[in-house]
Amino acid sequence: AGPSRSVLELRFRMEARQEQALLRRAADSEARFQRIIEAKHRSLGEKQTQLQTQVAAAEEALRREKETALELQTEVSLERWELQQNAKSLSNLWPDIEDNSAAVQSAHTKVLELRHEAQEHLQDEKQRLEIASSLYEFYAVVSGIRWDMESEQMEGYIAIGEKARAFKVEKPGSKESADALWAEIEACCGFEPGQS
Repeated sequence: AGPSRSVLELRFRMEARQEQALLRRAADSEARFQRIIEAKHRSLGEKQTQLQTQVAAAEEALRREKETALELQTEVSLERWELQQNAKSLSNLWPDIEDNSAAVQSAHTKVLELRHEAQEHLQDEKQRLEIASSLYEFYAVVSGIRWDMESEQMEGYIAIGEKARAFKVEKPGSKESADALWAEIEACCGFEPGQS
């Protein structure tokens, strides 16, 4: 029975060594898998942290964009309200603008009419002045009256033919002065007072 016991022991030891080797390999594999899993966990943790940082940054950017959009929407709403108010004001003011425009047009038309009337009046005055100048020359030739334009008073002389007489108008525009002037003219012509 001796050898068989030793064979059995040998076999048992071999099997035990194989089991130990298997257990060691299993333990090594388990440790390797544990390291791989931990590395994967760390990698996933880092990626998760990076993603969380990116999500936080994106959320912050989105929040800022929302604030900017809200501010812009508020500005647009305010501008729209102001434009509506201005449009209402403009629509309320429009009749006044039209009235003022019509008044300006009417004033312009009136100015044109007044210019035309002034030109006509100027033309009439020019004709009257030409007629008065011609009449003055005619009366001056016929009556012989020559006015002293340098004198401060209304005076001059009457010269008809070879006779000349000085005169001075005492009360310009009065009937007596006109009669006195005609009397001088008649005297220069050789008429006696009261003959004409």
